[in-house]
Amino acid sequence: VKVVVRLDNVPPNFGPAERELRSDDLALVIAGGFRRGESVSAAKDLRVKGVVVVKQGVVGTVVGQSATDPGGRVTVAFARREDGRCNNLNVVPAEIQRTPCTGGLVPGDRVAALRQLLVVPRGAYGSVLGPSCARSSRVAVRFQPADETEEEVVLHVEPEDLRSLHAVGEDVDDDGPEMPDGGDEMTEDTVRATVAGGYDRGDTVAATRDLCVRGKVVVRANVLGTVIGPSGDDPTGRVTVAFAWREDGKSNNLNVVTSEIRKVEPRAVARGELCAICLGELVEDEDTTTGSAPSTAPEEAAVGGQDICRMPCGHVLHAGCIRAYLNHQTASTRLSPSASTNSTSALAPLKPAQCPVCRRDVLP
Repeated sequence: VKVVVRLDNVPPNFGPAERELRSDDLALVIAGGFRRGESVSAAKDLRVKGVVVVKQGVVGTVVGQSATDPGGRVTVAFARREDGRCNNLNVVPAEIQRTPCTGGLVPGDRVAALRQLLVVPRGAYGSVLGPSCARSSRVAVRFQPADETEEEVVLHVEPEDLRSLHAVGEDVDDDGPEMPDGGDEMTEDTVRATVAGGYDRGDTVAATRDLCVRGKVVVRANVLGTVIGPSGDDPTGRVTVAFAWREDGKSNNLNVVTSEIRKVEPRAVARGELCAICLGELVEDEDTTTGSAPSTAPEEAAVGGQDICRMPCGHVLHAGCIRAYLNHQTASTRLSPSASTNSTSALAPLKPAQCPVCRRDVLP
């Protein structure tokens, strides 16, 4: 594709100031050296007419040059605005800062899942999209479907649940990783740090009592959570848990002692229980009880010829319904080859999907 460009500061005898150039030979110059699609966060509270519209630390995505001041301002799509609007915001470069992914990952890295992640099987391939705007410790990853009948999904996961393929210079095909014999056993590549209390990463747990931080209750008793791993501050005595709900509205993981949580076995599907998406009945197969499935959450188990998925919040739905739902919910994070490069919808901040029942963020 060729475009007509007017060149500034053309030297004498250089030729016409306007000429046709190939789009591949041009690069968009954005103030501050930012790139289109780059993940950023607000460096301070951003105000419009004296009113705070974006809080410090809120994640956003660079859309491009500001139409009103291309050389001095940047247009950013922020994940959340305090005034409830969804408009992009024109900011000066000093008002934003680059937000790298955690775990040494960068957008575009190829990764593989080290454990079952909701409807994504262990060993599935994916591509890092960028940092999660839901939790700073997570990254958004687009996972490839296992076959042509399934949809790709975007999940916000902890870097410890991923194995970077680029970091070790592996050749990657699109058929998924080939698991060795006895693939359910840990290999040297997937050895994890020991977690206090004998817990494993991905275990479903519940708070044994109200959990307080500085005297204020942040997690109520019996709220479900997922074990992330050993605490960085006290690996032998504390466990890092991602709880499904916090009273203070924050999304941070919580470091707890082992007596403050208990392991929760996946609940059995009740007779006559329906999938909230398709309203089809969930009838648990006698040959695939919860005891035969891995006791991690979320998990998949065969139910009456269909797989079911246990969500982090405890709700049970058809796995096929969840795949389709996640694909629809996260469609704005995909950029098809035929999509316009100026499409701002493709640069929407990376928000996690929500449970269709309780509307809590789906964070495996």
